[in-house]
Amino acid sequence: MSRIDVVHDCDPGNDDAVAILAAIGHPGIALRAVTTTYGHLAGDRTARNAAIAVAAAGADVPVHAGASAPLVRERLIARLLDFDSGLDAPRPQLAAVPLAVGDSVSALRAAVEAHPGLTIVATGPLTNLARLLTDHPETAAGIGRIVTLGAAWGLGTKTPSAEWNVVSDPDAAAIVYAAPVPVTIVPVDASATVPIDADLVAAVAGRPGPGAALAAELLASLEGLHTPPVVGPPGCPLHDPCAILVAADASLATVAPAQVEVDLRPGLTYGRTVFNFRPDAHNPANVDVVVTLDPARTRAALVDALAGLS
Repeated sequence: MSRIDVVHDCDPGNDDAVAILAAIGHPGIALRAVTTTYGHLAGDRTARNAAIAVAAAGADVPVHAGASAPLVRERLIARLLDFDSGLDAPRPQLAAVPLAVGDSVSALRAAVEAHPGLTIVATGPLTNLARLLTDHPETAAGIGRIVTLGAAWGLGTKTPSAEWNVVSDPDAAAIVYAAPVPVTIVPVDASATVPIDADLVAAVAGRPGPGAALAAELLASLEGLHTPPVVGPPGCPLHDPCAILVAADASLATVAPAQVEVDLRPGLTYGRTVFNFRPDAHNPANVDVVVTLDPARTRAALVDALAGLS
């Protein structure tokens, strides 16, 4: 299988960490770097968590810390409290890899220059990517595609209107969606159809090595904490690993072109992503949207990728 060059921009978090492990183990991906941003956790914690995931995989992949706050708005979670992470438990047998020199934007720029046609998979707020495209617009020509987990055409996840990754930095999302780069959005409406359940956890746990063991632990933690929504699929959604898996194998998804914009007006709809699946000459498509995923094949692809860690 030929491999694509990938940088994973993320905010670990349990499902981001599983996505890192899947990217390292996937036979179709050459993971060139991991870059981090704030998310439900502060930026120093997401960088540490990414470094733990890379260490668990035994991989030689640099981890670069990045944005600690959005472009314009205040960091959402900082006004409340930082969530716990499944990676918080002491693991004396597993030392996090040292963080690489240079911030995330510098690392992204260097990776694009070194690997023309690079795929950037983003599974957190899009602050790092927006800064890259704004501060270094020439890099757009070298990016093969951005695949981002986030947005929703239906109900929001953080607010009634807005999905977490987008509403964390709506201005950044608007910049990325409008950039002269091919963009694929994996919205949470699609990733929510791929469930984490006991069967998936058992399948991952049955694979050898500390990387698969950590992934099984994190998946079990997510599944155990899940509360079924009032509207939507009842199972615990896989979310972030779906973006990695789709980047490596587009056949897992059905994709449609769409015009997608972010509502930046203050109020109840702030951060909402508006999807127009009937683009035309006056309202052209600016992204490709994953409208369905094959749940069985996506879950199998995750297990296979994690098996590649051994």
